[in-house]
Amino acid sequence: MAILKTGLNQRLSLQADSLGGPGPIAFQDSQVATSLETKRNDIVDYIRLRLADGIVDVELDQAHIDLAIKQALIKYRQRAPNSVEESYAFLELLPETQEYILPSEITQVRQVFRRGIGSVTGTTASQFEPFASGYLNTYMLVAGRVGGLTNYELFTQYQEQAMRMFGGHMNFTWNPATRKLTLVRKMPETGRKLIRATSLTASGTAVGSIITLVTHDLWQLSVGDSLHIRNCPIGGYNGGYTVNTIDPNTQTITILATNVLQSTSVSGFDLRKTEFSSPITDDPAEIVMLWTYNYKPDVMLCNDPYIYPWLQDYAYSFAKGILGEARSKFATLAGPQGGTTLNGSALITESREELQKLEEDLKNYVDGSMPLTWVIG
Repeated sequence: MAILKTGLNQRLSLQADSLGGPGPIAFQDSQVATSLETKRNDIVDYIRLRLADGIVDVELDQAHIDLAIKQALIKYRQRAPNSVEESYAFLELLPETQEYILPSEITQVRQVFRRGIGSVTGTTASQFEPFASGYLNTYMLVAGRVGGLTNYELFTQYQEQAMRMFGGHMNFTWNPATRKLTLVRKMPETGRKLIRATSLTASGTAVGSIITLVTHDLWQLSVGDSLHIRNCPIGGYNGGYTVNTIDPNTQTITILATNVLQSTSVSGFDLRKTEFSSPITDDPAEIVMLWTYNYKPDVMLCNDPYIYPWLQDYAYSFAKGILGEARSKFATLAGPQGGTTLNGSALITESREELQKLEEDLKNYVDGSMPLTWVIG
């Protein structure tokens, strides 16, 4: 494994070893970043040594120091703009699904981009675009011809306008507390097989009960295929299932209930309203790109030369407050010549002042955060 080395040669010129790989910036994080465990251990040593552990008895347990480090990270992510980063992520949209739960690291979703410029994508005749074809012919298919920057500007403006008018951007709502992304549209399935059912019964109403479906369309399914039930007025039946067994003699399909059923059978009238289908493919209906902000990982914060000293000092001051609360329970300890006076009150006061100063430091962007720009309005 290559290790990054820097230094000055005899001519006082800076030199660095190659990181390897196909390019100058190809590297692994483990080669240039200290592990999170090492950084946390350094903070633990920093707290204990500054509290004079080894010279005097420090009553803090490891759980108290872990809490101080955790609170430092929480406070920094709450107050510092530099705790988040802009990123892009791809989301596979499921057929007929609007709500998605994103990872807890994502704090904000700014935009949802689609691959196409409108509500339809592809190369069929009904999706022919004359301007796009003219641009392709001018710039790529005709050798030696240059269309000019004006044509390129018109083409990009055309694409932006088409995306605004025909669904190139998706409307959505984002809940940062539940991390739920709700798209204001449902994506259709890429294809599905419709199944006609003549009977729908269940062995019980509990989850895991065997649901039996009698149909004449057994040739369309096999064991392990997906099966969707929609528009069933009897509660508990709607949803996605996996085909458990198929019996061609009795023309039955069995699946296992994933919800509590309101009834063990569906009547003929209700059955006519119910839709049974199986997707032709398990591929997602569409893949979109999310423009997001997410928390920087702990290892990235601890390896930042501007953020790490702030985390050290905040964890130390927080731990000092915990120690002060413990020592303030007893003003003095009995002993010869009047006993020993504890400094609990002094530690609490120092802790509050230091924590307040550290929070003020974030307002002055000592951690490398970008200052606020002009605000109009």
